[in-house]
Amino acid sequence: MPILKIGGSIQKDEKDYELIAERIEKYSSKTDKVIVVTSALKGVTNSLIEATENRDKAVDLITEIYDRHVKLLSKLVEGPEFENAFKSLSKLADELFRIAWSIKVLDETSTRVRDYILSFGERMASVTLASVLKSKRMNAQAYPEPVLVTDDSFGEANVIEDLSINEARKLLEIDSKIVVSPGFIGKTVMDRYTTVGRGGSDYTATLLGKLLGLSEVRLITEVPGIMTADPRKFPGAKTITRLSLEEAMELAQMGAKRLHPRTFEPMFNNDLKVYIEGLYDEGYTLVEGTCDSSDKLKGIAILEDLKLISVESTKIVGKIGSAARVMEKAREAGVNIVSLSQPASETTIHLLVDARSSNTLTSRLEELKDVNTVNVQDASAVSVVGCGLRKKELFKEILREASSFDITSVSRGLSNVSATFIVKRDEGFNLAKDLHEVVIRWTN
Repeated sequence: MPILKIGGSIQKDEKDYELIAERIEKYSSKTDKVIVVTSALKGVTNSLIEATENRDKAVDLITEIYDRHVKLLSKLVEGPEFENAFKSLSKLADELFRIAWSIKVLDETSTRVRDYILSFGERMASVTLASVLKSKRMNAQAYPEPVLVTDDSFGEANVIEDLSINEARKLLEIDSKIVVSPGFIGKTVMDRYTTVGRGGSDYTATLLGKLLGLSEVRLITEVPGIMTADPRKFPGAKTITRLSLEEAMELAQMGAKRLHPRTFEPMFNNDLKVYIEGLYDEGYTLVEGTCDSSDKLKGIAILEDLKLISVESTKIVGKIGSAARVMEKAREAGVNIVSLSQPASETTIHLLVDARSSNTLTSRLEELKDVNTVNVQDASAVSVVGCGLRKKELFKEILREASSFDITSVSRGLSNVSATFIVKRDEGFNLAKDLHEVVIRWTN
């Protein structure tokens, strides 16, 4: 019994839905039951976010979202199935319109209300996809409510697995061969909608695989698997046929294919295989197991739009708690630290953060009495991933390639299957390009 996750990037038009239906039918013909986890249609989540930020346009944006779903239905679904889906979508839209009017009048949106608004993208997609499948005589049913129980950390909610198991099992009790359920969203014990972060449908699918004790999850998207690099920026990038769990975790954390950072976390200590496959082209990446002795290099990833904040002072040398005070300022500012490093001399603490957070954190750090200067510069983080980095000869080759660049720091990742280089932003792409060429030579 597989779980199939249908990405939002492949839900653009009726042609996509024809291919999606064929893919689901292919897998459903081999088993008694299939759970389909769906993202919102392409662009819908961004439109809903815009509605929360530009409240004067909220009603118009929601009207466009509703019209888009109905138009799609009209091209793919007929008769009673269209009428039933139309009623369900209209009910959801009416609820969403009421919220839009309220936030326009109040001119205010809390994180809780924002998550509530975002939940409609996946809920409407569940209804739409299930109706398309039923119109093609598949035994399908929508279950448009979230099955994940979370805490109330709206925007980045944490799943409470013990409570989610019973909710997840409800999918198995539905008397339909194909059950379509929303990804990305959850509910608190008080029945308030939450979201688990962008890309959360991937995480939803793998977590359901774990909770239900299944062995196979397939993430269906626009590209045929995880590639050695972004093919739009790096000519010659190719699909990675197999990744160990450690390698996949490192690439996900660095934003490869925009995977949720926790996508592969449910695989730990579970006999779960995850396939990332393309809808339009043949090919896939299999994520399974741990490092193999034959593994070499797999891929590169680059994070841009970062700032490197360097806290410098001789007064912090040997002083217990200096780094802790710096980190406390980051916590107070609500800033996530992407990377942290400090030389053994203890004279400098380097903090890598998202560029949008740098001004807030910098002003906080300047409040520290024992700090001489706080310097800020544009930066990029470039990672190369592969179990082969555990081998000295391969790691040395990567270091040689990187040595011609002005490197601020080098760090090793999970189980030493990655190496990340912090460089000036204007050197980031060139370093990534050179390292990708090494990866291609050693990819197996």
